[in-house]
Amino acid sequence: RSSKMQSWWLAAGLGPLLVLAQAPVQTALDYNSVEYKAKKFVDDAEEAMRLEAISSTFASWRYESNITDETQKVSEAATTKFELLNKKFGKEAQSFDLNQIKDKEVVRKLRLMKNIGTAALPTDKLKNFISLTAEMGKKYSTAKVMDFETKQKKLSLEPELSEILAKSRNAEELKYYWEQWRESSGKQIKPMYHKYVDMYNEAATLNGFKDASIMKVDPYESDTFQEEMEETWLGLKPLYEQLHAYVRSKLHGFYGEDIVKNSGPLPAHLLGNMWAQSWSNIADILKPYPNKPSINVTGEMIKQGWTPTKMFQKADDFFQSMGLDKMPDKFWSGSILEKPADGRELTCHASAWDFYNGEDFRIKQCTRVNQEDFVTVNHEMGHIQYYLQYKNQSYFYRTGANPGFHEGVADILSLAVGTATYFQRLGLLGEEVDVSDEQTNINILFDMA
Repeated sequence: RSSKMQSWWLAAGLGPLLVLAQAPVQTALDYNSVEYKAKKFVDDAEEAMRLEAISSTFASWRYESNITDETQKVSEAATTKFELLNKKFGKEAQSFDLNQIKDKEVVRKLRLMKNIGTAALPTDKLKNFISLTAEMGKKYSTAKVMDFETKQKKLSLEPELSEILAKSRNAEELKYYWEQWRESSGKQIKPMYHKYVDMYNEAATLNGFKDASIMKVDPYESDTFQEEMEETWLGLKPLYEQLHAYVRSKLHGFYGEDIVKNSGPLPAHLLGNMWAQSWSNIADILKPYPNKPSINVTGEMIKQGWTPTKMFQKADDFFQSMGLDKMPDKFWSGSILEKPADGRELTCHASAWDFYNGEDFRIKQCTRVNQEDFVTVNHEMGHIQYYLQYKNQSYFYRTGANPGFHEGVADILSLAVGTATYFQRLGLLGEEVDVSDEQTNINILFDMA
């Protein structure tokens, strides 16, 4: 033990003896006190919810990795059981007067428990809500689009539509797929989504909130959340506006004024991604200095025979090089790292999973061998690293510090993956790429922006 620990043991050991020598006082724990009852309630509730979360998460995994009517039914039943337990404990938590409890950890956990989210709905409505959510996810994950050329072949979001949005430079084709995928997904979901919003707002009022938007930000535990987000956006806005104007100029030059106007929103279907969330796939159009190198290692990855598994192995090596944990054996045996070839329907959107048993951590991703997906691989493994770091915490603390924190951790951990130095270390980028050259560096920084 350290000297500090020895001092603590002395204080803890001698303190009561010194007190007892002076006057007989009650040192036994008061089992009838609010403090004790609250602590015991929280401890018991956490363990019960953790055990239920294990069952619920496995059922969700089985459904999302193999979408059938049967797996959906089992998943909905498990989710309902978990939410009813959440409601039971949440209602009990609301009976405690937090002003009578001194333990800050217990107070915080009781506060977290009091907001029971959509579990506040009456049981029948809760079941309907869970079914509605599953049905929307199913529509999204199984949406198909007829091919542009022949209208004979059905294409899925992953990998076909994502690859077309990334590679095609045919504006008519891109617009067709952008619109048709939304016809097949969003338009089918829309009527259900209106019901979803109404039920979410009802749950919010049952929890004591004005509406669902306020309930959604409650877990951030900040009274100034919206102001903080506004301040963050205002800090980013000048750069974003310049980036937006530059991209418009390049797209305007490539596609012409009939397709890309001089003002108004950018045509989302031309940005290389189904949601226009990342513009890196159109780097060939946007590159500031076309005659100088930037980072695009997709071709080299394919040339060297990289596989989805190798991408995850390299990400694992990267995290271990920083002193973080290696992926557990069960990660490799349980994860889905590429789209199964058996034709099953599944949710292909990349996701990281904690099964709450301290040993099962998985990623489900229909990985394609390219640079963009390699960054996503590192991002998802960043989530797993965070899970591994807090796996020994109590149930309520086995999550991000707030709902946005997990994404922040994953993004920061994967940020270094986009650098020339790292790709050179992997042998995917030649040493002739001089990152100290100003124009090369601007190309690289632009890609990151």
